[in-house]
Amino acid sequence: MNPLKDHFFEHALKEPIVSDEQTSTLNRYLDIFSHIAIESFYVLDIQQKQFCHIKPDDLFLCGFSIDDALKEGYGFYSKIVYPEDLSLWTDIQNAILRYLKDFNEKQSDIDYFSCTFRLQRVYSFLPQRPLSQMVYHRIKHILEDGELRYLICSVRGSTSKKTGNLCMYNKDHLTYREYNFITKRWKQKTIGLLTEREKAILILAGQGKNSGEISSDLCKGHNTIRNQIKSLFSKLDVHSMQEAIEFARYHRLIYPKQNKK
Repeated sequence: MNPLKDHFFEHALKEPIVSDEQTSTLNRYLDIFSHIAIESFYVLDIQQKQFCHIKPDDLFLCGFSIDDALKEGYGFYSKIVYPEDLSLWTDIQNAILRYLKDFNEKQSDIDYFSCTFRLQRVYSFLPQRPLSQMVYHRIKHILEDGELRYLICSVRGSTSKKTGNLCMYNKDHLTYREYNFITKRWKQKTIGLLTEREKAILILAGQGKNSGEISSDLCKGHNTIRNQIKSLFSKLDVHSMQEAIEFARYHRLIYPKQNKK
């Protein structure tokens, strides 16, 4: 018996419309995905205010066990979120829930939300001084009978220097809304499309090549490539090549989604 899976499927549906065979299949898929997914991820049941599933790796758990998280529920965040970011994380959750409520008729257009904040890690050699770790959070909402029921959250390390960065991305992968924590308003923005050369630069950089090697591969002068990289950073509003690669991958700018004919 797997208590984690039992907990998930106990609350996953209000009525028993899923057969035992279907449940077993879902269990297998959940196991498989947990083993092949690179990122850490977990599922929240909004109505029950509990974790439904947590991938068994330490990035999100920060040294705690899955049982610890299931026992604490939402209170688990107070154990793993860096103290200075706890109020920020609360503001992020509230902003997302308000958005989903206020724009209920447009929920089908939403792809996912994203944000950055810090987790804390305690080491035995430094017990009185937890170290912070910036993470990038992606949050996908799931409805049940027209009501918000689950949030599927993926977590990975981030090179960002700034916390917050709360955005809502549309399914068109071209537009998004950025949240202002001071005015508590969302501002519509557009993601700039990449040129073929910018895509090539990111692909080569993703292979670990530096600007000199990239300029050689693309048969362009070193200064030309450096200027194009600088322009690319400005277009994507990032400050490093790693950030640019991560941003472009997550927003399908390098390998965009093909339109159906």
